[in-house]
Amino acid sequence: MRENKTKDITNMGILAALTIIATLLIRIPVPATQGYVHPGDALLLLTSLAIGKYKGSFAGALGQGLADLFGGYAIFAPITLVDKFLMGILMYQGVRFMIGPDRTAGKTAAGVFCIGLSLAAMIGTYYLAESAIYGSFLVPLAEIPANLIQFAFGAVLAIVITGALYRTPARNYFAVFRP
Repeated sequence: MRENKTKDITNMGILAALTIIATLLIRIPVPATQGYVHPGDALLLLTSLAIGKYKGSFAGALGQGLADLFGGYAIFAPITLVDKFLMGILMYQGVRFMIGPDRTAGKTAAGVFCIGLSLAAMIGTYYLAESAIYGSFLVPLAEIPANLIQFAFGAVLAIVITGALYRTPARNYFAVFRP
C-alpha cells in the first residue's frame, strides 16, 4: 500500500513539473490579451489520462497553477488551479466515454458533451475571474477567442499524442484505457 502511495506522489510530482516546463518554456504570445498559448493544457490532459481522473487532473492543475505563479500571472494561479482541475476531470470522462469497450453512439455523444463542458468551464471560469479582477464584464470578452485557441491547441495536441500512444504498448500505462 505504501509503495503505491509513494509511486503516485512521485508520478504526480514529475508530471506537475513537466506541465510547468511545457507551460513556461513554450509560449506563443497573444498580444491582444497580454497572455500566451502553450502546450501545458495538452500535458494537463495527457496527465489526467495517464495517471487517472483525480490524481492526473490535480497534478496537471498544480503544474499550470505554479506556472502562473512563476510566470508573472500570480493573480490567476488559484483560478487556474480550480479551472484546470475541472478541465482534466471533464476531459478524462469525455475520453473514457468515447473509447470504452461498450462504446455506443450515446456514450460518444456524452463524451463530446463532457469535452464541451470542459471548454465551457475554462471560458466561464476565466471570464468570471477576469470580470472580478478588471471590474468589468466587457473587458474579459476580448480574452474569449484566445481561450478558445488555447483549448483547441491543447485538446488537439493531447488527442493526437493519445491516439498515437493508443496504438503502442504504452497504452497499457494509461489509466483511461484500463477497464
